[in-house]
Amino acid sequence: MPLHCESDRIGQHDDGTPFERFRLRNSAGMQVDILDYGATLQALRVPDRESGEPVNLVLGFNDPAQYLKPHPYFGAVVGRYANRIGRASLELDGQTFRIPPNEGRNVLHGGPKGLSFQRFDGVLFEEADRIGVTLSLRSPDGDMGFPGDLDVTVHYSLDEANRLTIDYEAQSSKPTVVSLTNHAYFNLRGRGDVRDHRLECAAGHYLVLDEASIPTGTIAPVAETPYDFLTPATPREREQVPNEQLARAGGHDVALVLDKTPQGKPHATLTEPRSGRRLDVFTDQPSLQLYTGIGLDGTLLDHDGHPIEAFGGLALEAQQFPDAPNHSHFPSTRLDPGERYRQHTCYRLTF
Repeated sequence: MPLHCESDRIGQHDDGTPFERFRLRNSAGMQVDILDYGATLQALRVPDRESGEPVNLVLGFNDPAQYLKPHPYFGAVVGRYANRIGRASLELDGQTFRIPPNEGRNVLHGGPKGLSFQRFDGVLFEEADRIGVTLSLRSPDGDMGFPGDLDVTVHYSLDEANRLTIDYEAQSSKPTVVSLTNHAYFNLRGRGDVRDHRLECAAGHYLVLDEASIPTGTIAPVAETPYDFLTPATPREREQVPNEQLARAGGHDVALVLDKTPQGKPHATLTEPRSGRRLDVFTDQPSLQLYTGIGLDGTLLDHDGHPIEAFGGLALEAQQFPDAPNHSHFPSTRLDPGERYRQHTCYRLTF
């Protein structure tokens, strides 16, 4: 089957209107399902090389209503500011803006009602070499304390080279800060402990965090730390390197500072030896948050009804530095009126 896209309506939002699901397929059998709620990557299926049966490579739920309940951002677009903002506040032009805290006294992924918990409007598109869906919303001035009306657009696209690309855009009516990403949890085997996946990442430095997982401002070399994936290694192997930050988190939850890579070379490559599947990540963002699903606890069930246990999925979130608005030497995340925020990330699968 050539490139094909379609939409249908399933389940119901809290107001009784149906969820809209957008489905993208290519001729290799790769299938991508995206929901309007949270612009969520609900499923990413590829055929098994031996049985030919589809295998879902991201964590999530079959029932879209599950996304209305608390969950660890499975497949959602997060923002207005991805990752953490310390002390739930930031300053712009001498004015302090406070965001409702949702992780102790700090903010995670834009606050308790960030973009992950809002409904987008979606429109399918078809081009000569790719298909996709464009999802958009307006986050009003003061939404979660952030200044400015923010118009957000997220473009998902799929091509015949098995590339799932996510392009983000945003414009604001007032000076503000923006950092968007997708919080997919990958498991290239479909199920099981992701710490046996093999990761290579072009990141020679990482951000040092305090006891509340907020950057201290120090950008440290990865050499002789558990965060050194310059040569391929499994997270389980790297966990053997003694490190206070890793021990405090209980595993990998770190912003890796990306190096420049040659044209066409991925910033990160994740492989799963048993299945032979491979995920290459390309991005224009300065960091990649590596999170090995430490907080998953088995209370939620996956697409097949199995408990989602700790280390059941691995996130590779391309994004700006966490807490950048409070560190002047970090790359700026400021967005002024008349400017356009852009973010590009591509996931290329081999199966």
